Amino acid sequence: MYSALGRHETIFALSSGMGKCAVSVVRISGPQSREILESMTSCSARAREAQLTTVRDPVSGEIVDQGLAIWFPAPSSFTGEDLLELQLHGSRAVIAKIFSILRAAPGVRVAEPGEFSRRALENGKLDLIATEALADLIDAETEAQRKLALLEKAGTLRVFGEGLRDELIGLMADLEIALDFADEVDVADKLGERVRSELKTIEAKLSAVEGGYASAERVRDGLTVLIAGAPNAGKSSLLNALARREVAIVSEIPGTTRDLVEVRLDLGGLAVNLIDTAGMRSTDDPIECEGVRRALEKARSADLVLWLSPANEAETSPPATLANEALWIVRTKSDLSAGVGRDEAKDEGTFSLSAHTGFQLDRLLQALRNFAEKEMSINSSIIVANERQWRAVAAARDAVEAAGQPNLPPEVIAEELRRASFALENLLGKIGVENVLDSVFGRFCIGK
Repeated sequence: MYSALGRHETIFALSSGMGKCAVSVVRISGPQSREILESMTSCSARAREAQLTTVRDPVSGEIVDQGLAIWFPAPSSFTGEDLLELQLHGSRAVIAKIFSILRAAPGVRVAEPGEFSRRALENGKLDLIATEALADLIDAETEAQRKLALLEKAGTLRVFGEGLRDELIGLMADLEIALDFADEVDVADKLGERVRSELKTIEAKLSAVEGGYASAERVRDGLTVLIAGAPNAGKSSLLNALARREVAIVSEIPGTTRDLVEVRLDLGGLAVNLIDTAGMRSTDDPIECEGVRRALEKARSADLVLWLSPANEAETSPPATLANEALWIVRTKSDLSAGVGRDEAKDEGTFSLSAHTGFQLDRLLQALRNFAEKEMSINSSIIVANERQWRAVAAARDAVEAAGQPNLPPEVIAEELRRASFALENLLGKIGVENVLDSVFGRFCIGK
């Protein structure tokens, strides 16, 4: 847990990957950074210049390693504090010795997760939205997630929030004027009409940005595709074929899959969560019943359901309880059915394939890519990337909508506009976010 008491201590951490590697980067930030530079190296404090140096133990004079030292004086550093980076050979022994020396220095300690970035936030080098974008960039696993994080980092949401907040403050000033001229009906009415007109425009802007959250959420968390069907419909075989590895147990015994089996795919740079489920049937087995219940529950939140039915058997229909807007029919085991599954499954959302031979698997994969691209398309440069931001935008939109209701007295409109302004302040990380900071920075690795 981050403590304000340690803000003025000097912190250090390994900012590069752990373990044996060619080069390791040790980052040191805080008031003792310059003293460490001068006591451990032969370098002068030349700003932002890589200097080749011998690194020594300041107590024994023992040579530890030879590497590069880069000095970043405050405030022109990542954290806004004096900051030193040592680029050393990536030896476990070298890093262990450096850490031992730094731990022994007074007022110096190991950094907590995300503490460098937190200090950057506190010193005005980052805002909360940029910090969240940085965390998303570090966590990015796919090309789409990388691009989304860079869009976040561009700061368009911050500019959007600040602009609307200024507009709301201007409208509140207009309402004050309306109150001052309440006896002059024409002046008050004209101001009231203009305020209501501008509120409609602001509400539309907030609604548009709020509506883009679903696509951004799918990009970040991945599209959820559920594989469902009766027992022995080929669900686990299809999962393994799409994942190109043995993820689920395949057996001819009905009811082999009891729980949800999930695998994450990267389809053309888009994250897709593929989930195998228990075969849907009536059964007295309590464990299998629980598996069916979980499958039905998961289907309600899935973005797409693939309903599997073997081509060599009579086609089964999905149960009415399997409610989902997007559902594709997949006829499996086409290699076991004479004359079935050759070319007839051409309709969109209908497939005939064989996980065993690979027949039509490419068609299904391409369809999944197309579906993912459509569901994850980002049509705006203003990105609401997480639930905290979405809730703040939604709260601002609710307040603006309430303020725009007809026949409200100016005092009530002003109060709703203050509520909207506070919501935007929360979005920007200026008020009411202390309770989320530990969670945000806890996502970072030590050294960032």
